[in-house]
Amino acid sequence: MKVSRYTRTLHFLCLDLEQSHLYINEIENLLSIPMYRMPPGEIMCINKKQSNRILLVDYKQLPDLFQAFPNLAVLWKNFEIILFNVEKPLQTQEIIRFGHLKGLFYCSDTKPKIAEGITRIINGENWLPRKITSQLLFYYRNIVNISTCPVTVDLTIRELQVIRCLQTGASNTQIAEDLFISEFTVKSHLYQIFRKLAVKNRVQAIAWANQNLIS
Repeated sequence: MKVSRYTRTLHFLCLDLEQSHLYINEIENLLSIPMYRMPPGEIMCINKKQSNRILLVDYKQLPDLFQAFPNLAVLWKNFEIILFNVEKPLQTQEIIRFGHLKGLFYCSDTKPKIAEGITRIINGENWLPRKITSQLLFYYRNIVNISTCPVTVDLTIRELQVIRCLQTGASNTQIAEDLFISEFTVKSHLYQIFRKLAVKNRVQAIAWANQNLIS
């Protein structure tokens, strides 16, 4: 029985449409559907009602992509995300930044393996390493565990700002720079936040924020 592809479209996120992207061309030749090249600016023009769009992202290009388009993580929320060229296992805080992450491939993965994984994703499956899957299960289990936590918590404005920074995956150093405070002050705020929310770590605090704070 033939598996339906749900009219899914595959897009490769790239800064320069004129670049040859030989690596991507070789993967595309192993697929049964075309892979469209998409610069980040075009994401804003995509119809939000159009579903089943898959965005292939080169992990090594993320610094340049975010430098050119700081709001990229917001813009690609309407896409299913596939990461490739990942050098090492990612922290949970970084994984959840990618929203609907459907696939992840490391630098060591071969082109045929990547093509096979993409094909499975096109057919409606996930293709995530076991460690990544375990991290996501743990994260969402935390959400369930704190779902009964009262929404009304006595957080200061600065503590709320710190939580918002946590949701973006920012480090203590980045939070300090964004809020013009010292790292010591950031750590002090985090201690108070964890205590007030009755959570043990950043992941649980982010889970609480995603569940209870209005975007």
